Amino acid sequence: MANKNYLTVEEFNTYVKNIFDNEELLHNIPVAGEVSGCSYVGGHCYFTLKDKNAQISVVCFNCNRTYRPKNGEEVLVRGRADFYVKGGRLSLSAYTIEPFGIGRLYAELEKLKQKLKEEGLFDQEHKKSVPLYPMKIAIITSAKGAAIQDILSTIYTKNSIQKISLIDVRVQGEYAAQDIIEALKNADKNGYDLIVITRGGGSFEDLYPFNDEKLCRAIFAAKTPILSAVGHETDYTLCDFVADERAITPTAAAERIGFDISQLKNYFFQTVKNLQKIIQTKFDIYKNNLTFYISSITHKWQNMLIGERYRLNALHEYMHKKISSRLEEESIHLKNYLTVLDSLSPSKLMQKGYFRILKDNVLVSNITEIEKDDIVEILAHDGKAVAKIMSREYNTNYGL
Repeated sequence: MANKNYLTVEEFNTYVKNIFDNEELLHNIPVAGEVSGCSYVGGHCYFTLKDKNAQISVVCFNCNRTYRPKNGEEVLVRGRADFYVKGGRLSLSAYTIEPFGIGRLYAELEKLKQKLKEEGLFDQEHKKSVPLYPMKIAIITSAKGAAIQDILSTIYTKNSIQKISLIDVRVQGEYAAQDIIEALKNADKNGYDLIVITRGGGSFEDLYPFNDEKLCRAIFAAKTPILSAVGHETDYTLCDFVADERAITPTAAAERIGFDISQLKNYFFQTVKNLQKIIQTKFDIYKNNLTFYISSITHKWQNMLIGERYRLNALHEYMHKKISSRLEEESIHLKNYLTVLDSLSPSKLMQKGYFRILKDNVLVSNITEIEKDDIVEILAHDGKAVAKIMSREYNTNYGL
């Protein structure tokens, strides 16, 4: 058989695979890039790791043992080069995956967000009410930024009576968070109606100072209501979650706190008119109700008075009859008593032959009260006589 001077596709791919397998540097190599086309199948993770100029397929078997990446994240993959003979494709078989660059910041931010949430810093029950018409406002932002210009122009087109104090701070970079914290603590002591923390839009890194844990805790501890207006509508920072209220942009914050004085006057005038109408309507209703109640009470009172009058008349007649009957009965009794008394009168008795004896002008009622030779007066119904006691005898058989 003639010598073969070529390789089959399988032989070639196997040869290439052996090169990768025998190269120790490719057995545990770290590769960083952006995740794209990420999917999870049967506990395994498949995605493309790419940068500006190149890309490579990545497979992570049993991905629950490591970090689970998301599309758009930057990750650091540690694994080995794997050449698939049958398909002729090079891929990276991942041992571990971890956040890298902005991806790492995202992971740290999510961890801090969960921590603050569990501590209750985002709870609605701790939110202070942001006043509808704040008069004294502190705005913490950069004096050079577009945010303050947007806010001032928006508010001053509505009114010129709100007092606004600009507190100039750095709003990005390493020292921005500390600047904002110091400004916030000072403003919280000065009796403002509202404090606004704001800046315009920017990259994730630009807005990162507004995710500072110490800043979030300072906002939570403040006694003054705080409005957060950081970035654009799609930008969310931890300040937004802790603050008492969030505005989607600096301009939206100005719309929220600024008020049109002419519209407010018209609103008050219309409110007064509406209140007058309501009060007049209520007054008429209450007046009609009162008239009805007075009429009803008067009618009831008159009926009650007539009933009481009838009752009193009946009671008067009853009492008159009872008193007349009682007087007649007592009169009869009195006559009987007078008859008895009359029959017992001494003069009546004396007319029947009874006499009264006086000794020294004192009535004698007992034989023991007189002695022999006493001079006594004998009184009869038609005169008197003077006598001398000749003798005195005790005899119980004498009597009436």
